[in-house]
Amino acid sequence: MMKCFLSRLFKSKRLRRGLFGLLFLFVATAIAATLILRPYFEEPERLNVLTADSQSRLEAIDTTEPNVRAFTVAVGPAELVVMDFSTPLSLDPVPPGWRHRRFLTRAPMDRSFAEKNGRPAIRLATDNSASMLFRHVDVELGLYPVLAWQWLVEQAIDSPLDELTREGDDHPARLFISFRTEAGERRAMEIIWGNRLRRGEYKYIGGFPHYVANGGAENVGSWQDEEINLLEIYREIWKDDTAASITDIALFCDTDETNSSSVAYFASVTLKQPLDLTEQQLKSISYRRNSERGRFTELKKG
Repeated sequence: MMKCFLSRLFKSKRLRRGLFGLLFLFVATAIAATLILRPYFEEPERLNVLTADSQSRLEAIDTTEPNVRAFTVAVGPAELVVMDFSTPLSLDPVPPGWRHRRFLTRAPMDRSFAEKNGRPAIRLATDNSASMLFRHVDVELGLYPVLAWQWLVEQAIDSPLDELTREGDDHPARLFISFRTEAGERRAMEIIWGNRLRRGEYKYIGGFPHYVANGGAENVGSWQDEEINLLEIYREIWKDDTAASITDIALFCDTDETNSSSVAYFASVTLKQPLDLTEQQLKSISYRRNSERGRFTELKKG
């Protein structure tokens, strides 16, 4: 009986056309959905990655150790500019080496360029929205342990929700930083502008670490020039001496949890070497690099 019914069903040209039409609509919808959703889930190819290898400088030190005259180390530029908004860049699309990461269920932050209190900067505004502006890098944290940047929060987040909870986890300005250890483990943290938290405090949301670099109503509306020892903060969070490289730095502003709004500016982000690389640091770098890439040379007497 069923076979007879199906036989009559598929003999109907109108019905067949209808079924084929539905199948075509389903396939077309699936393809369109894939194209629309791909940017939200697919990791883009990492092109034009910023490294310290594009420019090098030589550091040589004398040592009193017998048979050793000096260590000459190609350690890269003293400062590595990660982001510099004195010259505007394309925001849509962003250049190779950059990525604007949007979230599927959130509107993105508004991005534009402006001069604020005499400084050219990128302006990031949110209204119940969130997104991240990435710069891909590949830089040894041990060689560039100092992170410096300039930010100005014009409109802070006004919410009674506790920023230590997931429901109140919004900040007018953040720096998202990802790392890769020598063993290939991926780690990440954020440096944040605290709503009520103060400079030097830490917070963890679901185990994810945040370091508070600044905050407070008294600092709203003026440029804050920051400089932190990122390596020390990294070791405070992960409690080990595992060597790591920085793989991404992103500007991140969000008000989607608190249903509020914010405005922040960033002028630049820079990675720096310590003012004085100690003899022991240079020797450690030299030995490690000689075995890995052969970029460093140990010079001995005779």
